[in-house]
Amino acid sequence: MDLTTVMLGGMARRCRRAAGISCLLLGACALTAGGCGASRAADGPQSATVPPGDARGGQPAVPTAGATAPPAAPSDTVRIIFTVIPSTATAKVLWGKKLLGVVAPRKPLVMVRPRDSGPLDVVVRADGFLPVQTRVYTFADSKLGVKLTTLDDKKTLLGYREPPPPEVPPPGAPAAPGAPVNEPGAVPDAGAAP
Repeated sequence: MDLTTVMLGGMARRCRRAAGISCLLLGACALTAGGCGASRAADGPQSATVPPGDARGGQPAVPTAGATAPPAAPSDTVRIIFTVIPSTATAKVLWGKKLLGVVAPRKPLVMVRPRDSGPLDVVVRADGFLPVQTRVYTFADSKLGVKLTTLDDKKTLLGYREPPPPEVPPPGAPAAPGAPVNEPGAVPDAGAAP
């Protein structure tokens, strides 16, 4: 058992005996102040002779390799990796009118940009698929996977609306240019409106 478990176990037993929330508050104060040595001695055989403040149960402190070295400074550039689903599609990545690159089938597009140069609002276009607008950030390395939707499956997208039916001119209105004109004596189509 580690020290935290021993301390919390003893405090829980005392809190069950005592009434109210004041015991919990005292226990939290004791934990934050580091003065738990005296309360552990009263718990009986569970408590061990551990110096107060040592959370590992009396084991000597071993410095870790990463703790002594200062963190490395981030590079001046970031890598942004674009992939598409399905991976067999060829897609263009556009930033406004500028072509940033092409995602080849089963190969990602890797771009290197200056760090913290602002977000990129890009459009991913592929033949036979709807265009996808998205945003990529440049504050860290990132990977963006874009799911492409075929033109036939556009009904499955959230917010899709059926196109309105074509307008039918009211009876007696002049015909639109290029529309077939019914000749007198001609038989109207069975599906046409009278």
